[in-house]
Amino acid sequence: VATVFVVGRWPEHYWAYHGLKSIALLALAVAGAVMQAIFDDCADAIAGQAKRPAVFTYQTQGNNMSKETQALYTPLGQIELIDEQFGQLVKHLEAIGERENTIVIFMSDHGETLGDHGLTLKGCRFYEGLVRVPLMISWPGHFGAGVVSDALVELTDIVPTLMEVAGLPLPEDMHGESLLPILTGNVPSGQHRDFVWSEFADCIMQPDKSRATMFRDRRWKLVVYHGNQIGELYDMENDPNEFENLWDSPEHSEVKADLVLRSFNQNVMVQNLGPDRVMRY
Repeated sequence: VATVFVVGRWPEHYWAYHGLKSIALLALAVAGAVMQAIFDDCADAIAGQAKRPAVFTYQTQGNNMSKETQALYTPLGQIELIDEQFGQLVKHLEAIGERENTIVIFMSDHGETLGDHGLTLKGCRFYEGLVRVPLMISWPGHFGAGVVSDALVELTDIVPTLMEVAGLPLPEDMHGESLLPILTGNVPSGQHRDFVWSEFADCIMQPDKSRATMFRDRRWKLVVYHGNQIGELYDMENDPNEFENLWDSPEHSEVKADLVLRSFNQNVMVQNLGPDRVMRY
């Protein structure tokens, strides 16, 4: 059973609960110019003038908060709402005695920006805040409890994990790699993939039909914006917040070339080749 939480309008409790201390801490982390960009984006959404569907729906009636403050309140309220509702599902499983018979997976398809890198919402970008999403997997009595892993994983790994648990054979063209060795403690918690790969292919209506790919290993992150002759290269060990783009750095040209080749190889290897070949040719 898959449950998708889509947050639109919600009870006053969720946007009015968080105190000024939380807002102050967030406000300190967001520069004035970026805050204005967030406000402008939110104002367009509120007025129905947004050029793309609004991700956030802001409650403007019946409260005395400014729209700028609500722009910061909204994610806090959304997180609390989802946390409580997800908790209700888990409590129900416990109440009917099925918790030990159920694999529970908490995940998200992508993150959102809230002023980081001067951006709001989502799009054709691969900063950590957008691609590093929560993934929690629980099965009491079968998977280790409280294990925290810093392994490189993909959401494509979920399907082969569940198939292996169910004893089903994995198709040869399956892109993901089962997480079962980590979950059962058969390998160190940080051991899984050498790299992860992500792609964006015309997912949002934009004039240039944006297409981009990301290749990320332990040390480096490479992003290529296809058809635009531009990209990004970050040293994730020395620049974890991704502020220094090394794409045009002569000192890193060999690193970039190697990562471009590895990313290209991955792109080719995951292509759908069509029906299986049944003859020699």
